[in-house]
Parts: sequence; structure tokens; C-alpha cells
Amino acid sequence: MNKQSELSIEVAKKVGSLRDFLELLESKGQFITWPDEVLPEPDIRNILVAAGDDDKNGPAILFDKIKGYPGKRMVAGVHGSFSNIATLLGYPLGTPIRDLFYDIVGRWTTEEPQLPFIEPDKAAIHEVRIEENFNLFELLPLYRINAMDGGFYIGKANVVSRDPNDPDNFGKQNVGIYRIQPHGPDTFTLMSVPVHDMGRHMLAAEMDDVPLKIAVMLGNHPAMAMFAATPVGYDESEYAYAAGMMGAPIALTKSGNGLDIQADGEMVIEAEYVHGERQYEGPFGEFPGSYSGVRRAPVFKITGISHRKDPIFENIYIGKGWTEHDTLIGLNTSAPIYAVLKKEFPEVEAVNALYQHGLTGIISVKNRFAGFAKSVALRALSTPHGLIYLKNLIMVDADVDPFDLNQVMWALSVRTRANDIQVLDNMAGIMIDPSAVIPGKGHHLIIDATTHMAPDPIGGDVEIVRRPAGREIDEMAQLIKSMQKEARK
Repeated sequence: MNKQSELSIEVAKKVGSLRDFLELLESKGQFITWPDEVLPEPDIRNILVAAGDDDKNGPAILFDKIKGYPGKRMVAGVHGSFSNIATLLGYPLGTPIRDLFYDIVGRWTTEEPQLPFIEPDKAAIHEVRIEENFNLFELLPLYRINAMDGGFYIGKANVVSRDPNDPDNFGKQNVGIYRIQPHGPDTFTLMSVPVHDMGRHMLAAEMDDVPLKIAVMLGNHPAMAMFAATPVGYDESEYAYAAGMMGAPIALTKSGNGLDIQADGEMVIEAEYVHGERQYEGPFGEFPGSYSGVRRAPVFKITGISHRKDPIFENIYIGKGWTEHDTLIGLNTSAPIYAVLKKEFPEVEAVNALYQHGLTGIISVKNRFAGFAKSVALRALSTPHGLIYLKNLIMVDADVDPFDLNQVMWALSVRTRANDIQVLDNMAGIMIDPSAVIPGKGHHLIIDATTHMAPDPIGGDVEIVRRPAGREIDEMAQLIKSMQKEARK
């Protein structure tokens, strides 16, 4: 555990659930309760878009006066700003994104995870049990996240599934975030792709004609929500990474259908995969900022539901960025790519994959020789995430902060030649890329904006101004900000 994460242990010990985190955010001025009654549409959508426009300081927002849903509570924006992420990690509001990245990277190699088990009859999530007459439309304040969505969506659930051919392997128990569209009181579709762990589980279950049970967790520990959206290895546990990242326990219990779930979550919906059945799903406003089309999606039937008394439904706004989706997964997409690259190329300094799930990524590297940065880029494209998501890659020198777009644009402006641009065509890509001519296929673009080195010709007027940098400058910047704040009083 690195020194920075040790400083956040006290915070981690206080946060065992979504409710704990909301209390902590409220103490920092990062959580508000909306005072007026709202319509599910368009009020909630509009409010969340307005909050999401401030990606640095936007608050989490609780809605407890939702027209048509008396007594129901919904929260969104929990991971909607980098100030909220900083609070979770035990850092002050306004901590630079670069510092948060290095902190997460420092926690990536975890010690033995702290995952205590709570007996189901003592777990908060099982306070209320429903085993018949399921009705999602009465239970949850559902609405269309975007105006042209094909139905109501649950956008921030943590879905638990086990490898149907290796069900006792804890590491292969996947926890992921997948969009869910209810189609009836007790039926929903779940959209995944074969490259995702959940997609692999569904494919194996149908091919081998074996059951696949899942647990859809709502209102989760804030670290679990982050790691459920993180591209970890197939046999690596998201629970273990989340507990390791926090440096504090995350309590688990059993769902009614035998899966490991969070003991202090708000709600769990248990369901079973219906082999061979598909229903039309979509359109849905997705993270590239466009609507995904209508597709036939796998169907799940609800078999049981547990929830806390007076549960909080957590949802998310997702669409044209910047949205909570980008803040939620950005740093945790960057970290595993960095971990893979750093092992093989110690010269890699940082990875920024914040933009649209890494469709554009920026990697800083200490150049060793001409063409070196391009070789690192090619390796990034072969990582599990890079394979279909890293569409555009910008390579910059180690003296360029990849999280500072002013510095990145400087590098693009003064360090890029025409032959520094490489296009790999007819490559794998994401199905929902709106620029793709063939869904699932596209290009990878590499822009090498690093310093030219021999044997490439160097050219003239290349001596770079060495701008003062380092801890002293950072401390002065903070001092200036505090003086400004004082002057405004």
C-alpha cells in the first residue's frame, strides 16, 4: 500500500455502503437533496445534465419527491465529479486528476482482500424479502434516461454471474455494469458483448445448456461501482480489487440464488437466463453520445428480490459527454492499461483513457529511440481494453501531462509530422461506435507527438523552453487558490 493510500484508510473505514458515502459527500458539500417535486421525465434528466456539466465539482443528487412514485428515493451523480472521486479516495476537493490517477495505480497491486462474510439473515440487504408477484415498475422509480430510449433503463446496476462451467471459482465470478431494460413486471433484457465476462457466461450457458443465475445489485458500495466498470482479468475478482483499493473491508453475503453479493447494498434482483429467448432492446443513449440501435437481446426472468427498508435506487445519466459515466470509469480504465504497459515498458509514465471509455487515449512515455512510442502504442492496442476501445491514441513525452489537454495540444502542435500518424484499418471495434461503417469493425489511429530522435532528422529551432515544474510550483498554485478564495470573502 502506498503512502497516499495510507492517508485515506480512515476515510475507507467510514465508507461501508452507499449510505455511508452519501453522508461523507454531504459533509463536503458534495451531496444535495432536490427540494421540489420532479417529473421522472424530463426533470431528472435535465437536472443531472446540469450537474454533470461541472465534471470537477458536481454533486450527488437525491430525489425523494418523484411524481408518480410516492415514497420512492433515487440518487444519481454519486461518481459524477472528480471531487466526489477524490472524496472516496481520501483526498481534498480539487485534487488534480493526475494525482488521483497515480493514487489508483499505487493501489492496483492489492494485498489479501478484506471480504468478510455476513450470514444472510443478518445482512441489511435482506431486510425485506419478496419471492412472488414481482413488479419492477412498482418497486423502482423507472424512467427513460434519454428522450428517445426504447424503454425504461437501469443503468448503474452491478450484475453478478458465475462461469457456468466453473461455478466454484470465486475469481471467475464476474461483477460488471450492463444496461438493463425491463420488458415486463418480472422480465428484463441485459445487453453484453461476447468479449465481456458476462457475455462469455451467457454464451457458455447456452452452448452447454446449463443454467445461469445472476444477481442484479442496486445501490452499491461506491468502490464496487467503480470496479464493476473496470477491465480486470477474467479470473480476477472485482470484489477483491475494490476492497484492496479501499484498504478496508467490503462485506459480502449470499443472494437467495447462491451468488456472492454486497451485504450492505440497497437491493438485489435475482434472475435466471432464459435460453434461446430474445427480445428487441433499444435504442439507448450510449456513452459515445449517440443512440445505439435496436437489437435482439438475451432475456432474464426474476426469481427473487431482497432490499433494505426504504431503499435508495441509484441510477446514472449517460449520453453525450461529459456525464457521470465518464467520471465513473475513466481513471479505472486508465489504470489497468497502465499496469500492463508499465510491466513491459518501464518508460511509460501515465495513461489517460478518460474520454468515451478510452475511444481516445493519451499515453506519456520516455522516448528511447525513434519509433519507440509507436511500438508502445501497438502494445496498448493489444491489451484487453485496447483491443476494441482504444480507437485514437496520442503518444506524448514524459514531460507532458496527459491529463492536461493544454499540454497535449501543445505537443500535437509542435511535435507531430505527417509521417508520425499511423492508421490501422479493418480492425476490431465497438459495435456502438457511430463512425463505424461496419458495426464491430473500424480503425486504430496512432499519433506520435513525442520528441524526434535519431535516426530521424531533427530539424532546426528545436530547443524546448524548460518550464518550471514540480512540487514547489504545485504548492504555489494551491497557495494562490487559497489566497483567491480568501479574497472573495
